[in-house]
Amino acid sequence: MNPDESDRKESAEATPPLPVDFEKTAKQRFDTLTKPEVSFPDYLEQETNEFRRQRALEQNPALRYQAAPGQMTPCGNGDLEKTLDPSEWQGAFGTFAQPPPSTTTPPGQTIAFGTLTTGIVSGPITAFTAHQTWVGAGTDPNVGIPTTAQGSTGAVRIGNAVNGRGCELLSKTFVVTPALSTITFWYAVVFQDPGHQRSHQPFFWVRVTAAGLIVPGAFDFGSGSDILVADSTNPFFQAKVSPTQGKLVYKDWSCAQIDLSTQIGKQVTIEFVTGDCAQGGHWGYAYIDSFCGDCKGSPTGNITYNCEASSHCGTGRLCFDYSLPVAKDAAGNPITGSLVITLGIYQNGALLTQIVSPSLTTGTSYCFNISPGAIAGINTALGGFDFVATGAFAIAGTQLGHIKVGAAPDGITPGLNNDYQIACKTCEDIKRDQEAYLAHQCANKVNLLRRTSCNCPDSGAPDKGDCHCECSAVKLPEIKPCISIAWGDSKCDCLDTDDVEILCITVCNCYSNVTFGNLSIGQIRITDAAGKPVAVLPDGTPSVQMIPSGPICFGDIGPCKGKDQPACVSREVVLYTRGAIGKDYRLSLEGVCFSVTFDYQAEQCFVVKLCQN
Repeated sequence: MNPDESDRKESAEATPPLPVDFEKTAKQRFDTLTKPEVSFPDYLEQETNEFRRQRALEQNPALRYQAAPGQMTPCGNGDLEKTLDPSEWQGAFGTFAQPPPSTTTPPGQTIAFGTLTTGIVSGPITAFTAHQTWVGAGTDPNVGIPTTAQGSTGAVRIGNAVNGRGCELLSKTFVVTPALSTITFWYAVVFQDPGHQRSHQPFFWVRVTAAGLIVPGAFDFGSGSDILVADSTNPFFQAKVSPTQGKLVYKDWSCAQIDLSTQIGKQVTIEFVTGDCAQGGHWGYAYIDSFCGDCKGSPTGNITYNCEASSHCGTGRLCFDYSLPVAKDAAGNPITGSLVITLGIYQNGALLTQIVSPSLTTGTSYCFNISPGAIAGINTALGGFDFVATGAFAIAGTQLGHIKVGAAPDGITPGLNNDYQIACKTCEDIKRDQEAYLAHQCANKVNLLRRTSCNCPDSGAPDKGDCHCECSAVKLPEIKPCISIAWGDSKCDCLDTDDVEILCITVCNCYSNVTFGNLSIGQIRITDAAGKPVAVLPDGTPSVQMIPSGPICFGDIGPCKGKDQPACVSREVVLYTRGAIGKDYRLSLEGVCFSVTFDYQAEQCFVVKLCQN
């Protein structure tokens, strides 16, 4: 036992005294151990601390650990850059009973989670009372690996370098949403390796439960196991012999993924659990970082969807970029692993078929050829399908964990049957859909800019800024379209001096016997009320901008259909203000070009009043 472990001894002032025969019965239990790994004084100290912890739980049951959601969010404080937030994470600690010898049973199975003490308790790595400790970027004192994941400035160490059958956990409880049905995180582990049977080795357990039961298949370190055990044969473990700590095995930072797609809408608890060796003489601890991050750069491999290289409709392909696992063999030589990608095709949330790639041992990208009509069981009437890709990684005969791209039932994009379209839309289809979308969006804009002039045929009527005017026959030569600009989703909206506002430019034909052909606006220009350029920022960019500045095409605008039934076409632009001065501005639509029976050019101006922030 390390000499600086004295803080392990807890004061008995706040606890009842030990039973009179406590030491005697502890000695009897110690004598039953075939090969005790600690001296009796150390064993007695461990038993005393555990007795007092359990007695404290009896006196105050509120100290017992049980998963509680509170105000936790799925990814809150997930980066762990500056602190460990107790409102987003929950902690617990205690000990576990020594299980019977077994070479197959994973460790940790004798942890009675309901008898753990709740709380997040930090401290130095040599303190028995350090259970969940935030650490900054640095170097692990025992094996020299970084204390944070790549590019991170903060992480959490779960556990300590003190033996005693201790276990500790860090947990998060939340309701699973479709948008966050898979969660990635980075981890590193450091274990003493006493060479016990598997069930007695130090371990790190990613335990995922719902309603108190483990969610099958939610997490996999490899070969279907959610527990990582001290194992010198694991190709990702490195070994070190320390004069004071003995044989150590450790795993440098890697990324893994938790699959919660079967629990959407349900409450789950993710627990990161560490445990010492079950015989009491060796320790183990782990680091956690970048919860809800990504797996880019992980030595255990990664896979991502390549949207740009993929098709999105009709006969085409679906492409994925990947990195293969990399490690070193026993002689220190670099080795590269393999990847098999399984592509699942879904409709209405049901799996139709799976396509499996060959074993990929080189390269960085793979594409599946897609022919929607040839997919067994596909319903073309649904218009499209969803897909999920699962990457299975392996190295040196060891199966590693899986990483999914997308999650059933939605696949890559939220919503059903919308990841890949069975038939490609024509330009006319896209135009029709976009026109319908813009007609709906612009109809809901409630605020109208004040025009400096009205081009309605009934120009004597009060100008409200819209294009609801009388439908009448054209009187040449004054044939001009009616243009309105609407913005805001509420009467309370205001154009601010620091703002990004979507404006709808609507061009209407209020004439019953004229078609405006190939109408376009050449330039959208904004100036102050006197027509002078707007003020610029220190970097030389304007404080008020219209995006785009033009040109904007509206196509052909046919005749009106009757009173209050103008023929209209809308387009969206953005008014972008940064540090602008609150006053009236002039918005000019210049080069409004169209044809009737001859080319015509017009200009229309609006007053843009910005409210000072």
